[in-house]
Amino acid sequence: MIHGKRTKTAKLAEQLKDKVREERLPKDSPFMSVRKLAEYFCISTKTAARILDLLIEEGILYHKPKVGTFIKNNPPVIPSIAYAGPLPDPENTNPLSYDATSRLMKHFAELGIQPVLISYYELRHPETVRQKLRKTTGLLVHASFIDEVTQTALWNYSGTGRIAVVGKTFLEDRFPCSQVFPDFTEPLLEFNHFKAFDSYDRILIVQANHLNASAASETVRRVLKILSVPQTKIEEVRLITSGPIDAYIKANCYFSRRDDLPDNTLIVSMSEYFSQAIREIFSKGGKMPDILSFDNMESYQKNTESAPFFTSIDWQVGLMVCRALDLLCSQLNDPGAEQTILRIPAKLVIRKSVKTDGSAGIPHPAPEQEMISNPKILNP
Repeated sequence: MIHGKRTKTAKLAEQLKDKVREERLPKDSPFMSVRKLAEYFCISTKTAARILDLLIEEGILYHKPKVGTFIKNNPPVIPSIAYAGPLPDPENTNPLSYDATSRLMKHFAELGIQPVLISYYELRHPETVRQKLRKTTGLLVHASFIDEVTQTALWNYSGTGRIAVVGKTFLEDRFPCSQVFPDFTEPLLEFNHFKAFDSYDRILIVQANHLNASAASETVRRVLKILSVPQTKIEEVRLITSGPIDAYIKANCYFSRRDDLPDNTLIVSMSEYFSQAIREIFSKGGKMPDILSFDNMESYQKNTESAPFFTSIDWQVGLMVCRALDLLCSQLNDPGAEQTILRIPAKLVIRKSVKTDGSAGIPHPAPEQEMISNPKILNP
């Protein structure tokens, strides 16, 4: 919103600013007069004059006395951006991934950008991908395409173009890049308001053997420490997995042997595949622990047979990938911009997998939001 104002005049000025950007009028193009603008919005000439003043203050327009109002700057150049990451696939068994990649492709179209698509195979061969990337100025890369082999191509590209990384829960420092990742602190503190972590007799943190899970688990442990939850209540469970089905099987096998858990137990699961197995095992025994699941897959699944069950921390992956693209575009239009870390607060979704005594109120889900840390250079 212009100058942070929420008046009717400011809202109309914001609409007009968007129209200027959409029409991509070149510098010094004549703009509507006060009278024409009043007719366009069906408003008074006084309000129309104030709208033009706001856009002049914003640096969108400039005015020449007795001549007229004009566009101040040329429109931003539409950047040439490559994307290396998963693509929307109806056969994808992970609904979060399908939703996120679908939203990203839609956002590319909204910005008028035709992405140059880079396959994982191409990224593994620096000479092959160099030819495809040579006319681009920016690269959005998903964490699933980054490994010890592909980082050579990414390092080479960072010398000529900008890179933004999304899909990690921890800082990428192997090559120069900006990064967007989730912040789990806020929803964990919100959960504690709903039902205090310290009220449990035992808290199990169940994680897989990859770095994303380890980073998310570390955030959980840090928050529990801040909240003074005794270490004696906390137990870590690490399961070595090789994919979604294996994650379900490993969790099923492990928890089928855990009949020692007290009734008042919270299981913090780093994957909804773990959560599904945990629910199935304990539902057979009649003693169901509380489950806090890091995924919220149930919100994105189609044709589900029952209402969503798991109290979840939603990464808001779709929002993250779109904000990563926005960040990359803004940096390409500002050559002097520093590499930036953008943190997107994850969202807590309360459901039936957490029981309360009725004394705590269910918090309203927070609207989609993001916060930008102070810009900083990430040293490779």
